[in-house]
Amino acid sequence: MRLAWLLAILVIGAGIWFYTHPDSAAGLKTRLPSAAPSLKSDRLYKWRNTRGEWQVTDTQPPPGIEFETLIYREDLNVLPVPPQLDGER
Repeated sequence: MRLAWLLAILVIGAGIWFYTHPDSAAGLKTRLPSAAPSLKSDRLYKWRNTRGEWQVTDTQPPPGIEFETLIYREDLNVLPVPPQLDGER
């Protein structure tokens, strides 16, 4: 029970400290790892392998293989409507 009270006091104390010293919180935020994974690239390549299966990679396919470049914006969380479905609305 004492340990729970001690932890509660420490959490409240840290909250008060960061509330009264926002510059400390900003510095701490830059040191902590991000919860959201960062994308390696916002440019992807869509192509078919030798078996005819679709591949989507962040590196270009081997030379001689036709591919489509897909560009995604980080501030959007939607995929574009495929051209074959665009006229069905």
